[in-house]
Amino acid sequence: MSDPHEPRKNVGEIGSTHVVETAIGVTATVIAAHLPTNKEQLEAFFASRFVVSFDQQKPLGPNVTIANLVQNTTSDLDFSIACPAADYLELAELNPRSEEFGRVAYRTGRLDVYSYAKWMYFRIIASKQRKYGHIAHRCMLLLYVTHWQFLPSESVVACLRSFCATRGCGFAAVFVLLTNGSDLVIPVITHPWVDSLPHPKGFKGRTYHNLDPGGWRVNATD
Repeated sequence: MSDPHEPRKNVGEIGSTHVVETAIGVTATVIAAHLPTNKEQLEAFFASRFVVSFDQQKPLGPNVTIANLVQNTTSDLDFSIACPAADYLELAELNPRSEEFGRVAYRTGRLDVYSYAKWMYFRIIASKQRKYGHIAHRCMLLLYVTHWQFLPSESVVACLRSFCATRGCGFAAVFVLLTNGSDLVIPVITHPWVDSLPHPKGFKGRTYHNLDPGGWRVNATD
């Protein structure tokens, strides 16, 4: 479930970008995603999209699907699921504004790869792993964003995979829900991961920028 101490999102800060070519250049206008404001509805919004994409892509194998999704009202775990790999689905928002790098990213869109991945691992994955103990191995963890500033890059995902591989991860699987440009419907697996990876410290010094989806223009040229 969402951490009550985390700063809450503003509704509609993710969504698709409408690109239009005009006589003065190419402009982009964000088409906001109208996210629910209620916590349970927000979690259902992302969980339902994840399940549809998971069953289409089958990232854990051709016979691993989620046949049922039941939102829990009394349990610490967000959803019960019917799946060969797990019995539960837990959600966590990527909103690192409690940290200096996160506040910088919220203002500018600029993120430090190593700091972000380290925060994701220790603040969310390791913390929830300690909380749920042996239950974690029958639980999938889904990480999602409600602010475009905090969309993880490929390098962040790779660094997070490396943290999970080197530090350990007790969850059945960990996914980050990314966007295809119009919706958050791409579940990217971070654990388990079998390919070789550089050590997390190998990502130090890397940064990237998330562009404001409605705040840029390319001027026309001859």
